[in-house]
Amino acid sequence: MKEQATAIALVALWVLGWGVGGSLIDAGLIGAGVYDLEGGQVGTLITFVLWSLLWGGVGLKLWRRRGAGGSEDGTA
Repeated sequence: MKEQATAIALVALWVLGWGVGGSLIDAGLIGAGVYDLEGGQVGTLITFVLWSLLWGGVGLKLWRRRGAGGSEDGTA
């Protein structure tokens, strides 16, 4: 049961980090004038794809590390 709660918490925090992180990066790039929303959504799309790949890799690494921490029968 503890392992399921840990897995749910990890996924929930990963989704939260992905959304907040991507939004902050996007807002920062728009604020810095790297791209604007008037010229279309290409800049936002590129930010979304790159951030999703990066954050997805982080999530996968954390998931594998979590899986390596316990034994086969689910005990620590």
